[in-house]
Amino acid sequence: MFRFSSAEKQLRNINSLIERFMPVLTPLGVLLGLLFYGVFMPFKETVTWLFAFLTLVNGMGVSVKDFGSIIRHPRPVAVFLLCSYILLPVSATFVSKLIFSSSQETILGFALLYSIPTAVVACIWSGIYGGNGALSLTVLVIGTLLAPIATPLSVRLLAASEITIDTKGMMISLLMMVVIPSLIGIALNFITKGRCTDHAVPCLKPFTKLALLLVITVNTSQVAEELISSASPAYIPDFAAAFIFTVLGFIIARLVSRLFSLNREDTVSVTFASGMRNISAAMVIAISFFPPQSVLPVISGIVLQQSAVAIASHFLFGRKPGKDNMNTVKERT
Repeated sequence: MFRFSSAEKQLRNINSLIERFMPVLTPLGVLLGLLFYGVFMPFKETVTWLFAFLTLVNGMGVSVKDFGSIIRHPRPVAVFLLCSYILLPVSATFVSKLIFSSSQETILGFALLYSIPTAVVACIWSGIYGGNGALSLTVLVIGTLLAPIATPLSVRLLAASEITIDTKGMMISLLMMVVIPSLIGIALNFITKGRCTDHAVPCLKPFTKLALLLVITVNTSQVAEELISSASPAYIPDFAAAFIFTVLGFIIARLVSRLFSLNREDTVSVTFASGMRNISAAMVIAISFFPPQSVLPVISGIVLQQSAVAIASHFLFGRKPGKDNMNTVKERT
């Protein structure tokens, strides 16, 4: 099943080629959204479905057995929760208060940026560096389920700002984007006993990268006019801070993982899951509920996160493995 040899081989090669350009993929999406916002603005409603496709493919690479293993050994999940919901949000907000003491809106933006759930693309990066696919998806789902409560509470506590968020709407959106597609993907893996996903998932990987590019482009187009009209050198500190916070987040997560003696696969997954945030979701929330200036830290994160991740991961984990590892838990077990 799904053994279309020649086409499959070409798609695997295309995926490997795209992965080499991951650091420029999201900046390209931002650039396209800024330059051609009129073209992409009408496609706002497609973002949820594009995210769902991303998560579905990730879910297809994880089996029920993999989840059982995570439940029996919960220490990596505990490390993720410690880093993602305490250490990194507190550190980023504290430093942003020192740097941007005169701008409550900017502080609010950074508090949101590091209170949002982990990014779907963290699973992609974790797979590239040989992480634990089951763990990556597990913490992604956990973060999503916690988001409707954890995100507004964290922002309110860290930034000392009263905000109103449509918790029910956010929960429904996150369920549709992440939780339900993940469960469907896992069910497909279970029903086919992993056979179809051994070939279907590698063939779909290039399209997940395209979906990610479209998500970023469409979301950027929603705020492009305002960003362009107000562009100034005052943006530079926000961009510098976003880059530094991302790199420091990776370093902190890596050190904490070593402190708790996690193995390499789990360390890779926890580091990417903790350091990478669902910035596209943060942008939607910032645009809907926050002052306009609070969107700038989020935009900065979108432009720089992938490049910062590429640099940090190279120094923390070395060169990328030669084989294509993303979501190939089945192949490693």
